[in-house]
Amino acid sequence: MERSHTHPPPRAIDAPTALAGTPSATDAPRPGVRLIRRLALVNLGLVALQALSAGFLLSGSGRAITTHAVVALALQLGALVQAVSAIVMWRRRRAPSWVAGVSLGLFVLVLLQVGLGYRKQYWLHVPIGVGLFGGLVRQTGRLDGLSNDV
Repeated sequence: MERSHTHPPPRAIDAPTALAGTPSATDAPRPGVRLIRRLALVNLGLVALQALSAGFLLSGSGRAITTHAVVALALQLGALVQAVSAIVMWRRRRAPSWVAGVSLGLFVLVLLQVGLGYRKQYWLHVPIGVGLFGGLVRQTGRLDGLSNDV
């Protein structure tokens, strides 16, 4: 069988180049990710303020206990807003499921943290506070990676 000169010979097609113009399921825009990232940054700031007020409390400042308690309430509200927002965004397919799960876990840990603080169970209250800070730093980093992919 003789090859025709009217048709060019078949060539290999680079798959990423061929699919560059077509969005896939993983490339779908996630507008909810930016909102959740902002909420996580607010909560990270609140956790940092908690550490600062705890330091003042240990230094003997009388106002620090009030500040620590008020910021704890703000953190509970912030974690609740983040969890509800993440669940809504996940249900609307604007954020991955892990974002909702991590945000819900954050809310539960904040509730546990506050309860342990009021019961003066500092042996667990302090390590959970450190974990909240580290977890929120990691979460904002992962969310930053997702929002840059969009």
